[in-house]
Amino acid sequence: EERPRVKFKDADLIGIPLRVTVGQKALAKGGIELKRRTERDQKQVEMLPLAGAGEAIAARVRQALNTA
Repeated sequence: EERPRVKFKDADLIGIPLRVTVGQKALAKGGIELKRRTERDQKQVEMLPLAGAGEAIAARVRQALNTA
């Protein structure tokens, strides 16, 4: 029941390396937003197409875990 900002902050505190956002704006463009949580990547948001998003997210998670 929390607002998105609270959920994002909790994820930051836990240390989850990626944030996936499924919002109206991104869906209207046919995709979802993916953002890395490292300091150097704070401003970069990647748009992923809905088709294949699951595989792309899994690949990014594996990459994030290997570089941590």
